[in-house]
Formats: sequence, structure tokens, C-alpha cells
Amino acid sequence: MRSLLLALTLLLICTAPTFSQRLEKFSDDPQEFLRELKGYLTAGKLQSTEEVFDQFDTYFKSGVFSPEEIAQIQQTGNAMLGQRMTAQPYFRDYLRCLNVVKNAENGAERFREWHALADQMLADIENRRVGPFQDFLEFSVDFFSQNALRASDSGINWIVDAKDYQFVYRDRMPVVEFSKLDLLGIRKEDSIAILDTQGDFFPTEALWKGKSGRVTWERFDLGAGVYAELGDYEIETKKSLYRVETAWLHYPLFFGDRKVEGSFEDKVISANPATEGSYPRFESRESVLEIDNIGRGIRYVGGFRLYGTTVYGYGTKNNGALIRIFDESDQLKLKASSELFTIRRGERIVGERVECAIYFGKDSLYHPSVNFRFEIPKSELQLSRGDRASDRNPFLSSMHQVNIEADKINYYIDRDSIAFGEKSLAISKRRSPVVFESLNYFEESDYNRLQNIATFNPIAVIKAVSEKDGTRFLNANDLAYRLDSRFTVENIQSLLYDLVSKGFINYDSDEQEVEVKEKIFHYANASQKKVDYDVLRIESETSETNAIFNLKDNSIT
Repeated sequence: MRSLLLALTLLLICTAPTFSQRLEKFSDDPQEFLRELKGYLTAGKLQSTEEVFDQFDTYFKSGVFSPEEIAQIQQTGNAMLGQRMTAQPYFRDYLRCLNVVKNAENGAERFREWHALADQMLADIENRRVGPFQDFLEFSVDFFSQNALRASDSGINWIVDAKDYQFVYRDRMPVVEFSKLDLLGIRKEDSIAILDTQGDFFPTEALWKGKSGRVTWERFDLGAGVYAELGDYEIETKKSLYRVETAWLHYPLFFGDRKVEGSFEDKVISANPATEGSYPRFESRESVLEIDNIGRGIRYVGGFRLYGTTVYGYGTKNNGALIRIFDESDQLKLKASSELFTIRRGERIVGERVECAIYFGKDSLYHPSVNFRFEIPKSELQLSRGDRASDRNPFLSSMHQVNIEADKINYYIDRDSIAFGEKSLAISKRRSPVVFESLNYFEESDYNRLQNIATFNPIAVIKAVSEKDGTRFLNANDLAYRLDSRFTVENIQSLLYDLVSKGFINYDSDEQEVEVKEKIFHYANASQKKVDYDVLRIESETSETNAIFNLKDNSIT
């Protein structure tokens, strides 16, 4: 009995359909072909594949495909068998393509064009490198069903709005050529668009190569007049960011009819507060653009960036962006230079580490590195000292020949007045006093305080090093070593900050460079009674405004 059961089992195994292992060529007869195809695809009993075949079977039996098209399907199927392609995923995705390509506009033409390319790919396969063909099938399903160059449930989707395109085979690669289209990048709630562009898509590389096109800022309500005109560009469609090396910005409010050359980038952003609203981005190639219509009397020279709706004026450390403000008689009232300004036309200009000079006649009030905020409608400027080393410098008044230690000043251009330590309505920590100190001031106790219990005075050492090296610019690490061979710049950091705040030096902590100011030489010489000096130093500590500088009569009260 057991022998009989074994024999029957072996017989069933030998006679059962084994399409996936044995089928080498489909029948030329359409009905037999359909039966063989069904056996080949459903042998694995996967529901997703069976559903794809059932849809194809319905189309096939309802006459959707012409006799010529059925012959083409048989030919392509045999070529796939010749490459030993399995039901999963190759034949399944091929049938998915057939199910959607005939539904496309001009379906019969698309069917022929698409198959011509697919057959060329199959003919050129070497060493069973079938991956690119599978990539092409997956792309084709997304393209014909969703107009997508790439579709993803969780990632970026690149969608085309185009009617004029064609499939070609170029350099042994499939290419879709578009003569005109709108290209959309979509992810969740965000989307971006390139309008009126053209280019080629390479499905097996997931690469779009575009020419020309236009990106507007309309999603930020800036109007259609603000847009970037694109040069040649590429998009890796698995990514949400693309960059264009050469583009031209049109922004009539700033540049009138001029277009500005630069670089451009855009990104699809999904729930990222850090970058939301900061795209599209444009940066000018030219770093000396002139803009005269930011606000009344304001003239700007520098580079131009547009990040979302925010405008930045930019420069370099050695050649900063420049803001100049003139009064109604075209007299220069203020000059400010920085690596970066934030500009809101007609509203305000903000910057950090700004070198700023307020002019009155031939004199000025100067600071080398200060936080800057100019309210354009009111013509009011606030300068405040930050916490970085160079920020702690005092203000210098050339008219009064004094250093002014003040954490904040307010300049009212239309009223010709400057307030030092202006009273604030906000509740804050205890205010620092405002100190006015003559440039010829010397106090021996201050000199000795800096020496503390050391055997040397740092002012004397810095003066000696500067004179020996023949320069006022010293390396901070080298200076630390010359103060004490055991020291590094970290050991003298607090000393350097103190010297900055007292007006002895400038200190660039990024470059670790010390600039020796005239006060070093004055103090060192005064300590040895080599020069005249005074003791003019006024300290103001009050809950009210500390002092007002009246620019009409040059008085300080």
C-alpha cells in the first residue's frame, strides 16, 4: 500500500505543470499563450501576482489588445524567457505595464513606442544583468499610471504634466524625452514646481536632466513677478533637493527690469521647522550688487541671497556687505559692514558682528563688531554689544576722544541724537554702568590689577612683543607662550576678553589673532612716566537713560 502511494505521488510530481522551471517559449496560438502565461505566473500562488494576471486576462479577452499587439506581447515574453526572467517580479511588472500603457493617451502609439524600447533593452542584456530592465518596468508602471518619474508612498514623488514626450533608446539606455512640461516635486503636504521646462529622464539612473524652466515664489505670495529662470540642471529623483549652478533671478522690487545671475536650489520640505520657509534659495554670483530702494536714504552694496521670503546681504570677512544711510541732504549718516545682513525691505535691517560708524561732521562714533538693528520706517538704529570677544570692545568717539563702555546705544537719525544705556520698559537683569573714558586716561591701579601677583605685566609684555615682531597683529597662541611658556590660548582667554572690554586690544577668537591697539602703548609708557596722561573717567549708573549725545550741538548730557 505504501509503495502504491509513493508511486502515485511521483507520477503527480512528474506530470504537474512546472512552468517556472521548464517553459522556454510561449505558444504562437493566443489562447494557448494565455493558458501558458497563467500557469507561469500563478504557479507561485501569490495573490498580488494573480490579481495582476486577472486584470490582464480581462483586457486580453475583451479585445483591448489588437492581434498585432498580442504578437508583440508574445515576442517580448519570449525574449524575457530567453533571459530566464522569473514570474516574480519581471513578468508580473511587465503585465502591470501592459495593463496601464493602453490606457494612456494615444495608447496604441505608446504601446508600439514603449515595446520598441523594451525589446532593444532585452536584446542588449549581457551576462543576465537584468536589473536595469526591472528598473525600467517599475518606472513605466508609475509613469503611465501616475505621470510619475518616481513615485513613493513615504518619500519624494516627481510628477510630470506633459503631453509631448517620446521613448528613445540612446547609448544602450532608455530615455524619455520631453519637449515641454511642468515638473512637480511632492511629499506629504509640501510641493515645488519647475514650470515650462524641458529635458530628458533616464529611468535606470533615476536621473532628470533639465534645460531652462522657471521657479516662482508664488507659494509665499510674492507674486509671479519674482521668479528664477533656470539654466541646465539635474535632479536625482530619489532626493528632494536639487541645485542649479546658473540661474537668473527676477525681483522687480529690488532690481527693476534687471535680472541677476547666480545659483539656485529648491527642496521639498516635510514638517521640518528648521528649514521650512527657507526654500527656494537664490544666491547672486556678483558680490558687489548695488541696491538703492531698500528704504529711505539706504544704499546697499554686496551680494544678494533670497531664502524663501528672507533677503540676505552677504560679503566676506575681508570684504563685507556694506550698508550706508544718507539724510535728505545726501550727507552720510551711517556706514555698516558685515559678512551677513538680514534685510526686510521697508521694515528693518539686522546683522551681527557688524563694523559700524555713525558720522557727524568729520567725526564718528565707531565700534568694530556689534549687533545691528535698523528700523526703516522710524529711521532708528540700535547697536548692542554681544558676548563674543570682539563684541566687548568699547565704542570710540573721535570728537570727544573717549572710549564709551555701553552695552547698548540707540541712534535716532531724524532727531539727531544718540542715547547710551536707554531705559527699557522690559524687566531685565541689573544693567551695567556706562563709562566714558578719555583716550589719554591712565590709572596705575588698573595697570597693577592686570598684573595681579605675576612677575610681569601683560601690557608691558604685549607692547614688547609687538615692537620686537614689528607688527600689531599677533598670534594668540604665540602670545600665550611668550607670556608664559606653560600657557596656551585657553589659559589667557579671560585676560584677552578683559583687555578687549577695556579697549587695549581687538581679539578674533575664530582666527586666534590679537590686534594691539594704541592704548597698550599709552598705558605701558604712562606706567613709566614717559608720556602725559589724564584721569578723566566718568561712570554712570542709573535706572534711567545714562546719557544723550546731541548731534546738533555735540553735547553729551
